[in-house]
This record gives sequence, C-alpha cells and structure tokens, in this order.
Amino acid sequence: MTEAQLEMMATDRPVGGGELSRAIGMSHLSWSFDPASTRELTGNVTSRAVGPLRISWIRLGLGLGAWRGERTEADIRSIPEPYLTVVMPIHGSIALTAAGTTTLIGEKELAIWDSTQPLSFALSGTDYEQISVIVPQRVLRAGADMCAALHCAHVDKNNVLSELCVQHMSTLARFLNSQLRPYEISLSNVTTSLFDAVLASLYKAPRDRDLLISELKNYIECYITDDSLSPRTLARAFEISTRYAHKLFELDGCTIGEWILRRRLERSTDDLMRGDWSITDIAFKWGFKDLGHYSRSFKRYYGKTPSAYRREAAVA
Repeated sequence: MTEAQLEMMATDRPVGGGELSRAIGMSHLSWSFDPASTRELTGNVTSRAVGPLRISWIRLGLGLGAWRGERTEADIRSIPEPYLTVVMPIHGSIALTAAGTTTLIGEKELAIWDSTQPLSFALSGTDYEQISVIVPQRVLRAGADMCAALHCAHVDKNNVLSELCVQHMSTLARFLNSQLRPYEISLSNVTTSLFDAVLASLYKAPRDRDLLISELKNYIECYITDDSLSPRTLARAFEISTRYAHKLFELDGCTIGEWILRRRLERSTDDLMRGDWSITDIAFKWGFKDLGHYSRSFKRYYGKTPSAYRREAAVA
C-alpha cells in the first residue's frame, strides 16, 4: 500500500481473515498472526495519519473466541524506525506478554509498547474493540532508554493522567473521518505532549540536577500568577522534598521564594509599561495578595515605585 493510500484507510464493510489481518498489520506495524484464529476473524479498521502519528480504530468479531499474534525479530527488522504505541481497549481486554511477563489491559485502560522489542498479544471472548496511536519516538521528549524501560507498561485508572488520555484518544477516534488536515500538526503536538506526560509519570529515573532546575523554573513560569505557588506546592508537583527543592535553588544563589518574587516583579513590568491596567490589578494578576506588598517589593528590586516606573516608561 502506498504512503498516500495509508494517509486514510478504512474498511467500509466488515472484512475477515487475511484481508482484515493485512489491514491491521498495515495500520499497526508488522505482526505475525496465528493463522487458525485469523481465518475466523471479522471486523472493521479505520486508520489515518495525523501529522507524524497514526491513529487507528478497530472493531473485531472473534470467530473462535480468541485471537493471537506476535512481533517477531523479523517483524521488528522490517520497520527499523523506533515507534511507541499507546493502546486503549474500548470493549474487551487484551493480554500483552513481553520477556515472560503477561499484563492484562482492561477496558479504557492504556498499554504502551516499544516497537524495537518483541511482544505478543492474546484476545479472548466474542468481540473486541480498541483505539491505538502509533508515535515515532523521534517526536517524543522521552529518550530511547525511557521508551525501552516502559515496554508493555500498564496505565490503569489510578494514574492521574489516565482519564485525560482516554478522553483525548476517544475524541481523536470519533473524528477520524473528518477533515483534519489544517489542524494535524497542532493535534499531533497536543497528543505527543500528553503522552510525554504519561511516560514521565511512569518513569522514575535519577534526575539530572540541571534538567530538574530547568523543569522547576518552567513550572514556576506556568503558575507564576497563582497566589498559592510556594516552595511546598512546587516540591509536591515534582514529588521531591521541600528541603531538596530549596537546596537546588541555593546552588543558584537564591531561595525559591526569592526566585518566584523576582519573576513576578519582572513580568509585571510589561503591564506597567502598557498602561492598560491599574497598578492594583497588576499586583493581583501576578500573585501578590495586596498592593502594599507589591509596591514595597518592587521598590526594593527596581529602586523606584511601580507608579514611578510607569511614568518613566511613558516618557521614554
């Protein structure tokens, strides 16, 4: 099948046997399926490319009450680029086996598998339905080590990001037949960012100090207007102790509180120069609980009051 044909692929009528297994193989990388149970298989496949991603929705009838397949070394070699696949059963469950360990994935739970490693699956029952998203690992922030370590990872409903990911994948699947081309890159960026967050929630590796400091500061920038932002809430978000968070910032020559205060003051100057907001509104916007605290802090940092700063900016 050509790349153009693979951009959007759908079996408009139920198909079976070899035709269905070929459609699944084309939309889900290369697999070796059990011949006997494949012959009795019926169902539909809808699959399309969304930017660099491939999103697929399959609905199956299992004629023998089961279906099995595996990714062999030959299947892996046939597509050398590494991918990560996120699978979500909608109806029925799937058992994934890798390195002698079997994981059962239930309805509206997630499984992650790495295309560079062997894997087998088993379905049972009369019907099965799933949504999957195949992601080139090159577009993820997660490195090859993280993807390999999370091969056959199970994201159950206890994961705080599980429901968000389930809803996102379900919504994408409902729009597979819609005109998405103008929005494909944006949609793929949102999807990969969400998957990166899920991967990060599962992977507990030693953190590089400089990278962790960068992530802490990025978090502060995102929540700088939240008046509840504090060393404690920052540490909790990164699952580290408040003491350790303070220690990281001390190496940069300031406390967490000083860094938050500095960034609030610095970012408030843009609003002062524009002149659209009152100084009181600017103070509350940037997380200060009262005007007096904002004015005193601003004068200590800039050597002048917010009003004087605004007047000088207007003259300049």
